[in-house]
Amino acid sequence: MIKKAGYVGVLGIIVAVIGVATLQSSLPVGPVILGLATIPLVGIIIAKRTMRSAIPDLIFGAIDTGLLTIPALWGGAIFGVAGAIAGGVIGDALTDGIAGFFEGSIATWLRRKGIEESREPINAALGKMAGCLAGSGLVLTCALIIGIRVRFL
Repeated sequence: MIKKAGYVGVLGIIVAVIGVATLQSSLPVGPVILGLATIPLVGIIIAKRTMRSAIPDLIFGAIDTGLLTIPALWGGAIFGVAGAIAGGVIGDALTDGIAGFFEGSIATWLRRKGIEESREPINAALGKMAGCLAGSGLVLTCALIIGIRVRFL
């Protein structure tokens, strides 16, 4: 179990370091975060797991954090840092429930189709990580395209 946690932790550190470098360089965060979703996906492949078994986790992460990004952006744009934090916290509570509903529904559907979806630590962790990065990266990229700017301190 420690080896698996270390594996997920190393990939998480890589994502975090690239994220911090992106912010320090004032690069557009949306496209970079969207691209970062490939790191945990590659991690699933390297760990010799199937993408199909991580589908419920990918969907959960994309819906959860994709939707969470909207109130965080809105709160930050209107109320600054405190608004972004409040929007993120409140948004997280709401989107966990919404995404959990979809995650469970998709897992049930996959089982009925004879596709084994796994709740192994690596699949669940990296699937959710990739989904979260993809969902929020997509929302932030769309915000950039329509002209919503994320301010840097």
